[in-house]
Amino acid sequence: MKSSNNEPGAAETFLVSQALPYANGDIHLGHLVEAVQTDVYVRFQRLCKNKVVYVCADDTHGTAIQINAMKRGISPQQLVGEIWKRHVDDYAGFNIGFDIFYSTDSPENKYYAELIYKSLQEKGLIEEKEIFQYFCEHDGRFLPDRFIKGICPKCAAQDQYGDVCEVCGSTYDPTDLKSPACITCGKTPVLRPSTHLYVQLAKCEKFLRDYVLGTDVLAEEIRNFVKTWIENGLKEWCISRDSPYFGFEIPGKPGKYFYVWLDAPIGYLSSTKKWCDEHGENVDTYWSENSPTKLVHFIGKDIVYFHTLFWPVMLNSAKFKLPWKIFVHGFLSVGGEKMSKSRGTFILARDFLDKVNHPQAAEYLRFYFAAKLSGNAQDIDLNAEEFVTKVNTTLANNIGNFHHRTVVFCERYFENKIPDAPWDFAIAQAVVEEEATIKEAYCKTDYKTVLERVQALGTLGNKYYQDSKPWEIYKTDKAAAASIMVTCLNLIRSIMVFIKPILPNIAQKAETLFGAPLSWDDYGFSLRNGKLGPVEKLVQQLELEQVSFLIGNTGSLPKDVVADPVSRAKQPQEDGIDISVFKSLDLRIGTIKQAERVEKSQKLVKVQVDCGDEKPRQVVAGIAQSYTPESLIGMQVVVIANLKSATVMGNRSDGMLLAAKDGDKLFLVTPGSDVKPGSKVA
Repeated sequence: MKSSNNEPGAAETFLVSQALPYANGDIHLGHLVEAVQTDVYVRFQRLCKNKVVYVCADDTHGTAIQINAMKRGISPQQLVGEIWKRHVDDYAGFNIGFDIFYSTDSPENKYYAELIYKSLQEKGLIEEKEIFQYFCEHDGRFLPDRFIKGICPKCAAQDQYGDVCEVCGSTYDPTDLKSPACITCGKTPVLRPSTHLYVQLAKCEKFLRDYVLGTDVLAEEIRNFVKTWIENGLKEWCISRDSPYFGFEIPGKPGKYFYVWLDAPIGYLSSTKKWCDEHGENVDTYWSENSPTKLVHFIGKDIVYFHTLFWPVMLNSAKFKLPWKIFVHGFLSVGGEKMSKSRGTFILARDFLDKVNHPQAAEYLRFYFAAKLSGNAQDIDLNAEEFVTKVNTTLANNIGNFHHRTVVFCERYFENKIPDAPWDFAIAQAVVEEEATIKEAYCKTDYKTVLERVQALGTLGNKYYQDSKPWEIYKTDKAAAASIMVTCLNLIRSIMVFIKPILPNIAQKAETLFGAPLSWDDYGFSLRNGKLGPVEKLVQQLELEQVSFLIGNTGSLPKDVVADPVSRAKQPQEDGIDISVFKSLDLRIGTIKQAERVEKSQKLVKVQVDCGDEKPRQVVAGIAQSYTPESLIGMQVVVIANLKSATVMGNRSDGMLLAAKDGDKLFLVTPGSDVKPGSKVA
């Protein structure tokens, strides 16, 4: 589902880009961290009725692609064409809503690369000089920086490329590497002379100081990082590569090609041009230096150097618009380890889509990444157990539970309508107070805070519903029950507004329920006296077994993940049981009043259940991996009330909760509608 692009009367216009994936391999989950971060920002701006053009493209040039194509016996153009199709499909699988996903191997990109090169020349920023560079005698070619590996000259980290150290972040010339080796054959290269073109960044120091250090285009931590580079002296930047090279040949320089990092970021500009040509718009609306459009880039911390030093100089020389914000994120690890093919932690987007057997898997990964993104460049980790817990705790047992119990009640007692009744002012005011915090967090890409505040609203809703007891009030005061339902329905809509950028498919279900698309202004309470759409669950619980491949699982998961301690005792039932055995069970409906985890246990929850007795009884149940204590409060359950008392990890248990076991997951048995505590199950 793609959000609308052209909002009438848009307050502001944004051009948003994410870093271009390299067209030499498939999209992996590390790419998706940035894609989700960017897509959420775009959807938020559109939700606020701003106009946004969201551009991206494949980064298609360079020696790596040329060699890969040669190995396969196809042209580089054929290779990047194949990769482009796979990239488009993979991003679409996670609801990444580009306006255009283009390619840097395009006539538009060639045009702008030559234009910017000419402008750099005219401003005296390019110098030509002969240098010595590594040449592989075995392969018979000069080696670009990414085709050499060795020891970092600054921190001595092993296995680093010839341009930047991924460990300490230092940049250097390939000839600075210690123990260099050709990455294709492993042999030690030799030095040979070659003439190349260099951009003199030092001549742009004042401009970069004013732009990078004198504005808030970067977060403070990244700005300080870039400041160090400037303070240590700006190095000249080589923008040429020797033939053979897949890319654009430099005008007037036979056998020399634009370095891929010159034409790669130009892909933001050329993709916009392509989109404008197809939609009857003028590219100057977005890229002229005086345009009011806000240019926003999303990048990983490994490419900060290029986007904060080289790219602004390129844009400034040709009088194009400079970025308004550059948001930088960290790396993704899996299970606490760096993504690695050999360790099974290098996970492709397509594998996730194909191997997680859950209809909402892609939506859940958007949610999980968003819950980790806090607006800084810290690394984030994908942990399978945490993934399942976060989804079930926040989405299923909190927001999903609040939504479902509300709409089911309205369906049964109010003819599936929004009652004509006033709402609770205190709840409405609580939403108003949260809105400013949530909006500011979205603007800063602090999605972690967004979801924390949304979860708090879900908890507020569940508590309000439980404390108000509409199932009891309805019997004596239908108008009061109607007011409770109007309050709950408005709060549900507010929550759906706030999570729509992160969970567009789930929000779409809510839009079907309320009969209209949601915009940001709909967070305020206004629903009253209307028809509701069909009732359906927003979310389905996620099971650890469904994401087993994320932890390198090659067999089955342990089967003792969840179980009530008492329910494990199973009796053989070869010939059935006598009716008297069933009648001997005292099965009652109970309402959970309190719930808390049992200390030093990952599986046990201690609950206080109102079973119609003088005071609630305590039951210890092994359901902690299926339900959080907060989600249990107010839930009605079936209790075996005449079971002998038992002591479980030092806690007395006077009964047992009935649950259905599906694989490794427990689902508490509940009555079909609200029932008086203590009612007998017959």
